[in-house]
Parts: sequence; structure tokens; C-alpha cells
Amino acid sequence: MQKAVIIQSNGTGKKDLDNLLREGWKVVSITPNNGPSYNDFLIILEKKEEKKQENNISQSEQK
Repeated sequence: MQKAVIIQSNGTGKKDLDNLLREGWKVVSITPNNGPSYNDFLIILEKKEEKKQENNISQSEQK
């Protein structure tokens, strides 16, 4: 799974990024804004799906 967050020069988006990082998302790419201001960044995050862990829990509950 991937998500994108834009961090603007005024700080908008920083709390969203902080929350995602706390939830276990990892940064895979950071790209500066391609406009007149290079203080904005596009950040791509990725998180592995936890299907195996859920299946193991379901199987152990059935026993």
C-alpha cells in the first residue's frame, strides 16, 4: 500500500506525515515542488499489508 502527503512551506501536512510515521508507514520518496517555491515536498509512503499476521491469529483462535 502507498500513500502520498504534500508538506507545504507553511507546515500544512506535517501532522499528517507524523501520524502516518507513528502508524508504521515508511518514506520511500521525497520530491521537491517543481514550481517557483522549492519549500513544498511530495512525500510517498509505503506500508506492508499484514494479512499473514491476521491469518495466523484467526487460525489460533479456531483451535
